[in-house]
Amino acid sequence: MRRRIVGLSLLAAVLAITLFGVPLAYGVSQYYLADERNEVERIADVAAVSVAADLVRADPQSDLRSTEGDISVGLYAVDGSRADGVGPPRADTVVRRATAGQVASADDVAGELVVAVPVTDGDRVTGVVRAASNYSAVRLRIVSAWGVMFGLGAFAVVVTWLLARRQARRLAAPLESLAGTAQRLGNGDFSVRTAASGIPEIDAAGDAVNTTARRIGELVERERAFSANASHQLRTPLTGLRLELETALELPAGEHREHILAAIEAADRLQRTIEDLLELARDAGPNGNGHGSVLPVPDLVAEWTAVWGPVLAGQGRHLEVRTEADLPETRASTAAVRQVVAVLLDNAATHGDGTVVLTVRDAGAAVAVDVADEGPGPADVDGLFRRRTDGANGHGIGLALARSLAEAEGGRLGLSRVRPPVFTLLLPAAHEAP
Repeated sequence: MRRRIVGLSLLAAVLAITLFGVPLAYGVSQYYLADERNEVERIADVAAVSVAADLVRADPQSDLRSTEGDISVGLYAVDGSRADGVGPPRADTVVRRATAGQVASADDVAGELVVAVPVTDGDRVTGVVRAASNYSAVRLRIVSAWGVMFGLGAFAVVVTWLLARRQARRLAAPLESLAGTAQRLGNGDFSVRTAASGIPEIDAAGDAVNTTARRIGELVERERAFSANASHQLRTPLTGLRLELETALELPAGEHREHILAAIEAADRLQRTIEDLLELARDAGPNGNGHGSVLPVPDLVAEWTAVWGPVLAGQGRHLEVRTEADLPETRASTAAVRQVVAVLLDNAATHGDGTVVLTVRDAGAAVAVDVADEGPGPADVDGLFRRRTDGANGHGIGLALARSLAEAEGGRLGLSRVRPPVFTLLLPAAHEAP
């Protein structure tokens, strides 16, 4: 690319200089020739005036100078013989044309620039004055001017070459960097970013690549987070299902039905959790599986109570649910909210202590879901929502995923109180259409 830019720039410069220089060179040559011709003709006119009276009286022309600087002057009779001055012994073609009564000239006659001026007496030609200058001197002036023009043209080409190389580097470097960034992006490095080049068109392409890299990176990170946390999210319904089945095994045959039905309900919850994870992993849209529908808060509260009440009761603990009336509507994804609150309740059941309080309240322009317990709270508050390894223990397992789900729905998840801990999920209230 750099060679093409430099080559095209040089070609354009040479073409422009040629198209401009050739007519200019021709004009310069014609200017010098015309200037020299005018000077020679002036000398010839002066000589013709000085000898006109002598020719009429047939007096000798003693005052005619044989040379005028580098211009030689000669006087010729009508019959073609040289009467005085410097010139060929017999009249040449230019002098013979002047005998017809008109000024005649020629640029290169035996190496001379010649002008012949007729000397007249009324309508009668009495003689011809021939003035000539060395044509090589005129040629030297023309060639010198052409040499200066050629030098200026060569200098312009060199300057164009230097500027073209600089511009080629300025244009090619960001494009090469952009190509390298695209290649690294194709190899799976989604952290790559292009630097600004100061060229709007290239920067626009770089911004597009940066946006693509960021979006793909976020998508891949989310996919990885779901894969890493799938077992964590499925652990509770699987545990409930196993407990119901083990309890049924310990009871007489007549009492199996109740626990089998409970196991079926646990299996349904497990299937719903799997469907939620798959749908969220596909990133079905800004509103998840709700598709713009209002979040069914009462149904979710009933589900959380049915699932987590027995889990906490099995630990000798209690789940207290508080729901305010007249909550504002929110259109957050049902699957996302279900999983976020499941993470919070699981953390409270696993790492908390005492009664777990689930509160759904009106927070003004948002719906707030608080999950509190009576435990000591997390030890590492700063790293609470930071992604950890799969084998890590303590608060934070699944919280990074929960926060990403909340933010994907336009909400926020944070620790509103450290001790005893209170986690708060804020979901934006739906705005009514005007």
